[in-house]
Amino acid sequence: MKRILTVLLFSLFALFLVSCNGERDNRTKITYAAWNLGPESLNNLERRMIKAYEEYNPDVKVEIVERQKIVDEDGVERESDWDSFLNAQAAIKEMPDVFQIDNVVKAILNDWATDVSEIANSDEEFNKIPLDIREAAAYNNKLFALPQAMFYFGYFINRTLISQNVTSNDDIPTYGVSYEKLLEIASKSSKAAVQGGDGIIGIDGMNELSYWLAAQYDDSLGWYTYNEDGYHLDSDAFKLAINEQKKYFTEPASYASYVLESANARFLITEDESQNPQTMYGDGVLFTTGHQAIKWEGSYNLRNWLAATEDPESEMPGLFQADIDFIGTPSVTVDGKTNHRVPVVLDYIAIGKGTKHLEEAYDFAKWMSFGIDGYKKRLEIAREHPKSGAINFAPIVQDEDLLTEYFELYPTLVEFKKLVTSHTDYIVESLAKTVPGYVESRWTGKYDETTTVAVVLDNIRDGKTNYDDVAVNLNNLINQIYQDAKEQLEDALNSD
Repeated sequence: MKRILTVLLFSLFALFLVSCNGERDNRTKITYAAWNLGPESLNNLERRMIKAYEEYNPDVKVEIVERQKIVDEDGVERESDWDSFLNAQAAIKEMPDVFQIDNVVKAILNDWATDVSEIANSDEEFNKIPLDIREAAAYNNKLFALPQAMFYFGYFINRTLISQNVTSNDDIPTYGVSYEKLLEIASKSSKAAVQGGDGIIGIDGMNELSYWLAAQYDDSLGWYTYNEDGYHLDSDAFKLAINEQKKYFTEPASYASYVLESANARFLITEDESQNPQTMYGDGVLFTTGHQAIKWEGSYNLRNWLAATEDPESEMPGLFQADIDFIGTPSVTVDGKTNHRVPVVLDYIAIGKGTKHLEEAYDFAKWMSFGIDGYKKRLEIAREHPKSGAINFAPIVQDEDLLTEYFELYPTLVEFKKLVTSHTDYIVESLAKTVPGYVESRWTGKYDETTTVAVVLDNIRDGKTNYDDVAVNLNNLINQIYQDAKEQLEDALNSD
């Protein structure tokens, strides 16, 4: 009797709590972890997107999983790093249903992510994403991450600055401009310094040149010559590309008047202060100070740089009232065939291993990434609440209405619009996120006891090492690194 009474009292107490706090929350709960949410008090664009999703889907509750706080050796409290956070969640078998991921291979090896190929491949909107982008994170017909955002690498142009130094509209760079023409325009756009750092430099970006240019010379190759067969640093295309790159560093006097890397290389040789780029063009990022015509960068800079064109108090005064645009990489014609391939960087979002709500998790991940409805809401929030943050990536899905709405926000980006709305041939630059062993194959792998892969490549560029002396051995090394890492990934894929 006493036991029955205890149970009855407990039940009455539970009912009392429900009556005090409203109805029991029977919504499906989706947990979400992301590094771009900011403090709750700021209520940024991402947090507003989550709230909007719940409003559109009243049967779903999204619960944010915050990173643990740790105290470092100096006694300063900070968030744990992303991998440690995800490892901790995996250890207690509480992976978030949806989470941002900076390395898809690592997510597979650590058993963090689930295969969403079946649900994604049946999604009409997912299939509107360009094929290269859809398949960038696919392995053995399995898909462990969805593209959350896509950014382009290539050249920004300052039309205002260029038009002041050229005599013809034909010398204003456009989407699809040839590599040779772009360099010609860079030369014409340059202006020698007269006094006080008032010069204009034409172009930069030569540090990255060989890694995308080889893929223009040979369209079977990708960034850093990677394709499904491995790397091809011993190819004719890469030899052509790295020799083209090399001349800007080993013959700097010929190009220093309009190529920033050549100007830096010349100053290192001459140590003539009058040839110091800082003396000629001033300090800081020269494109944002108004002393550079054409700038290699990622399209993620559009948000801040466009804002600076309208802000007289911006910390980038050289952009105020400037007409800037983004053209991507130039085209290259080889043996009568023109190749025009543009590098892209992808951010990814994954579904947690063991999720009990796969369909709901996929739908929410889609809302926060490539989905049309989610992106439309993102545009609406950006318009109505500009202080919550602007959108810094263009739509991934090829949807005409969505693209039209996006570019209504940025009417001056006429060349970037051409790129986003019509281009289909991409080079995926963000290989470190999806290709096994890439970091070692590109940078940290040991060529010998004292020299890394990155140093060998720099030495070829700088004329300290002969390409023909190392090409075969270097290519064999990085492909062995790749194959070893690939086998490890295959084992993980086959263990499921």
